[in-house]
Amino acid sequence: MWPDHIEAVRDTIADLSSRAGKRGRKLRFGYRVHVLVRETKAEARLAVDRLLSKLDDAAGAAMRAKSLDSQSIGVRRHVELREKTGNAGSVGDNLWAGIGRARSGCGAAIVREPDQVLAKLEAYRPEGIEASILSGYPHAAEADLFARHVLPRLDHGPLL
Repeated sequence: MWPDHIEAVRDTIADLSSRAGKRGRKLRFGYRVHVLVRETKAEARLAVDRLLSKLDDAAGAAMRAKSLDSQSIGVRRHVELREKTGNAGSVGDNLWAGIGRARSGCGAAIVREPDQVLAKLEAYRPEGIEASILSGYPHAAEADLFARHVLPRLDHGPLL
């Protein structure tokens, strides 16, 4: 699954679980999201602003249109979330859909200080999310920040 408000994630899990159950199957769910973690809220906001500061909207639209998944339900949902904010991208609950201005696919990120990023990730577990695939921009730098500030406090299985 891709990032969305927790209520939407809950509804999707319930719907898909019900459909699978009618066929004698049980599904397991994972969550694909970008993360942007900084030590303070101000630093997180600055990082968000800097990330897309040089993006030309027409170039971003062209990049998204070239993607094979540009018309998928998930991409359309992220466009909807982003458009509700006037392209600012903050859709509440430490969720930022602005990353979707420059890419198709998973177009949202969990953004804030370590405590808020951790809380957001952990909030999805009781809903049925068993695994997470995380990334960020630039990848190595964001992975390092996540590893230093969030990972030591995250209850997780083996890292692959």
